[in-house]
Amino acid sequence: MRFRYLMTGMILAAACSTPTEPDTAFVAQFDIEVSTEIFTVRVATVAQAEGLRARLRSGNRGVVTGRLLAGDGGFNSAWGWHLDPQTVEAPDLAIELCDGRPSMVEADKSYWFGSVKQFCPWGAKVVRER
Repeated sequence: MRFRYLMTGMILAAACSTPTEPDTAFVAQFDIEVSTEIFTVRVATVAQAEGLRARLRSGNRGVVTGRLLAGDGGFNSAWGWHLDPQTVEAPDLAIELCDGRPSMVEADKSYWFGSVKQFCPWGAKVVRER
């Protein structure tokens, strides 16, 4: 009997808890330049946007990374791929495997989607927020 009350309490607590899914109402878009090529990223959180805004203000080049997905995502119209907005980051460093230019991803999507799975150009510069 005691177990039944414990289980009922756990079920009710789970049902009343706050959802853990991210807030999808926030959207920011940034244009990123690699060499002379531009691609666009969308971010899903304020923290991601602040990281890219700091990079934009500084004018510095560095790594921008995220998980590759097929299609333009509705915002990266110059290319047949985009970065998953939930995974976009601007870290200090990244492995060489995912470094490249947007045209390299476009030219060999099966390799990038199947083997590399992310894009992290080292010389990326945030050039505009939309």
